[in-house]
Amino acid sequence: MAWGSFFGTMMIVLVIMFLQWPKIKQNPTRDKAAFIVLLVIGLLLSMFDLQHMKGPVTLVDVIFQPLGKFL
Repeated sequence: MAWGSFFGTMMIVLVIMFLQWPKIKQNPTRDKAAFIVLLVIGLLLSMFDLQHMKGPVTLVDVIFQPLGKFL
């Protein structure tokens, strides 16, 4: 994990929260929660090296390859 990019993303998230919160303060609680959840998801995704992670197709291959040999 690249800690520099994580902390950089955290600073960007804090700046977004600081700049947008006065506008979002008057919105309903559901909108505030969605705003926070989306920012947290982005922050958590910045922790992973998504360009080099294996995808769901690799998981399906691992599960079904022995079955293909059996058939």
